[in-house]
Formats: sequence, structure tokens, C-alpha cells
Amino acid sequence: MKLKIIEKMFNRDKLKKNGFSIAITLLFLAALILLNILTGMLTERFFIKADLTETGLYTLSDKAADFLRDINETVDVIVLSEESTWLANPTFDMISSILSNYAATSGGRLRVQYVNPDLNSFNGPLYDNSLANLKEAHTELENMVRNDIILLSSRRATIVSTRDLFAQTQDEYGRTAVTGLRADQELISGLIYVLNEEIARIVFINNHGESQMQYMNLVFERSGYVSSTINLATEEIPDDTIVLVSAAPNFDFLNDEIVKLEQFLSLGGNAIILYDSQLPSLPLLENFLFEWGVVIEDQLVFDDEYTFIAQYGIIGAYVPAGDLPSTVNAEMLTTNVVPIGAMAARPITQTGAGGGFSRNPLIRTFSTSSYAKDISGGSITTTERESGDESGPFALAYNISRLTRDANGNQVNANLIVAGAAMFDDTFLSMFGDNFYNRILIADIANDLNPFGDRVYIAPTDFGNSQLLISAGSARMILIVMVILLPLAIIAAGVVVWRKRRHK
Repeated sequence: MKLKIIEKMFNRDKLKKNGFSIAITLLFLAALILLNILTGMLTERFFIKADLTETGLYTLSDKAADFLRDINETVDVIVLSEESTWLANPTFDMISSILSNYAATSGGRLRVQYVNPDLNSFNGPLYDNSLANLKEAHTELENMVRNDIILLSSRRATIVSTRDLFAQTQDEYGRTAVTGLRADQELISGLIYVLNEEIARIVFINNHGESQMQYMNLVFERSGYVSSTINLATEEIPDDTIVLVSAAPNFDFLNDEIVKLEQFLSLGGNAIILYDSQLPSLPLLENFLFEWGVVIEDQLVFDDEYTFIAQYGIIGAYVPAGDLPSTVNAEMLTTNVVPIGAMAARPITQTGAGGGFSRNPLIRTFSTSSYAKDISGGSITTTERESGDESGPFALAYNISRLTRDANGNQVNANLIVAGAAMFDDTFLSMFGDNFYNRILIADIANDLNPFGDRVYIAPTDFGNSQLLISAGSARMILIVMVILLPLAIIAAGVVVWRKRRHK
């Protein structure tokens, strides 16, 4: 009897059959685990995520995706923060997801790494892996701080600040709110800058008490420029200068400086003169502008209807469609959309001088609801409309062109842009940059004047009402449930059913 029991227990055929079943089960489970691991790797490598946000916050724009796919060299994206810190912060985690998407869309040519800036070390083939050496080699990185994003190519580097990745708006009481993302615009513009073969140069004149215009400078850099400053009285204009800027000068130009400016324009250069609303008498500069066919009037413009932020005296204006003929946004900057913001603006009028020039108003007030007050006496007593005030519309900026030849004898256009400085200064652009299209207008001008490449404009994405995202971690959890736990539950249920049938 005992022998029969032992034979039954050690029946070879049965052992083989049970062993085969166990082996198949183990192989199946191993395959499921391997599939989960591979899927997790693919999730990170190819950004397999579902964007369920109402406005598609995490979905790349077509322009961004096309640009990223065309990148044919390595760019290091160095986030100056520990990765755990970013992932723990909902705001930074959002940017982290976007950077992962960028890396995947570029086919791995964008190498994203998170670096603790206190450790002074990063992974890369250059600069001995030292952040200090990297900073010393690139003056663009002088002001880098924690949480900044560094874009580094074999040509140059730039900083993208995380605060610039979010669209903000400000109401009439000065309250600021974050309304969406403009990460695509900032990151793609930064990549264009570090990848362009040739770079245009913008030079800011600094010896007449000019404003620094740091934000305007940043927009030009994002549009593919490098910048420098010059004392026009003692230095020559660099040969590679594309745009020369004098922003709100407080002291008049010298005769020699006017000659340098004229020579620069005569060879096809481009100049931007931004005047202050309290512009003092600058006879030589005013005469130069008169020769180009425009006069800045001793008036301040206000508006009965299109006053958008009364606290700051900001009225609405617009760019006439077609006055920026080669820009992608000329049709956007019309009366049908959010306008250009104009603060403390003075009107510009044409003169009989300036033969051979093409003079086009670049910015206009909306309608006769605008009016101008005489400030030739030095001040005004009220901003309310009075019977003696001149009615609009007014031109607040002019784009003046003249056909000429460059140093090589090629026929080119010289451009002189005259506008109010308050519309483009640091305070205005940082406080109201997403309320109006002023920043876009600067970028359009930069793009029009840049002979070495095109800027990409990507509209900000609103947050909307929903911000749901299935992230890489969430995707893996779903895969664990669907690919491992659910099959195991099915197998367990099958075993239970099999055992019940076996004992029947």
C-alpha cells in the first residue's frame, strides 16, 4: 500500500506535466515583468504619456516638434537643481515633463540632466565637467542661478529662466496671475540661438544716459542675436552690427556721432531710436530724425475708450496689417486681437523732408477716441479730454526705409525705427508682457532685420480648468496593474477553478 502511494507521488509523467505547467507560468510571469520594465524604459525614452489637460499643456506645438526633429547635433540641457526637488514641486514637475518630451522628440539629441549647482559638476565632454569653467567660458552664463535651465551647444550657451516659461497677466490693480505656459516659445528660441551657424549682432549705445533695456535685449537674443554696448563718441560701430539702438537718450548726440550713424545706415544698417516721454531738447538728434522725415511732437496721447490699465496710463494701439510684411504675426497684430500697450506715448508725424524714404506708421492708436495733450509747457493739469485737445488716430512709431548699397555693392534696405521707449522698457515688458503684444512686436522686428535665420513664434498655452496628466510614474503603475496584477489575478482565479473541478 505504501509503495503505491509513493509511486503515485513520484509518477514521472505527472511530475513532467506539473513541472512543465510551472515552467510555463514562471516564463509567463517573467515575460510580464520584462514587458513592464521595457515599457517603463520606453515611457521615459519616447515620452509615452497621455495629455488629458483641457488645453493640451503637455502636447508639443507642431512648430516645436518640427524644429526638434530637425536638430542634427547634441545640445546639453542642464537644469540647475536636483531632480528630486523638481519632481516634488508641481510647477517644476510640469517643466520636467516638457523637457522629457523635448528629449524624446529630438531623438535623444537633447541631453537633459539635473545638476546641483552647489556641487559645481555636470556631465559633459567639455570644461572638465565643471560648472565654474563652463560659466567662465560663456559670458552669457554670468547671472545663472538655481533652477535656471542652461542650453549648451558646441557653439554657444544661453540661460532660460523658469519664470520666463510661464505666461502672466496683470489687472488694472496691479495684481499678477500666472495664466499658462510659454515654455515652447522660450525653449525653442533658446535652442535657435545656440544652434544658429551665424549670429546677428545688436549694439546698444550707452553714452547718452540711455536705458539698459535688458528685457528688450533678451527678446533679441531669443531671436538669434548677440548683444554688446558701445560708446559712440569714442568707439567705432562693429562691422558685424545688424541693429544699432539708442534707448531713451537724455543727452544729445555729437556731430561725429551723427556722422557715424549716417554712415552706418548708408551701408544698409538698421537703427532703432526709442525716445523718452520726457525727452529733453536734443537738437542734433531731432535734426537727424527730421532729415529722415519724422518729428516727435510735444504731446502726450490718451484715449477715452481704449484705456486698458488706467492706473499706469496704458492705452491700446495696434500694428497696421502689412506694415511688417515679412513677419509671421503681422496679421495677428491688428484691431481684432489683444493690442499693443502704449504708455506715456508721444505722437510722431511726417515732415516734408526725407526724400527717397519709405515712411510707414508702425504703431497707431485705435480711433478718434484717442486724443493728445500739449506738453510744450512742461506739464499738463489733467488727463481728461478737453476741447482744445487734438483728436486721433495718431502714429506712435514709424518704420522708415531707404534703398541703398552695402559695402559689397549689393542693393539693400536701411531701416530706421522710431518709437516710444516706455512701450518696450524693462518695467513694461516684465509687468505687462503677456497682456499685450509688445514683446511679440520686438521679436518680429528682430526677425525682420535678421539676415541669418527665422524666429519661431509659438503662442502661449492657457492653463484652462483641467491640469490632469498621466506621467511616467502613473503610466508604470497602470502597466503594473494591467500587465502583472490583473494577469496574476486571472491565473489565481484559474487555479481555484481548476482545483474545484479536480475535486469533483
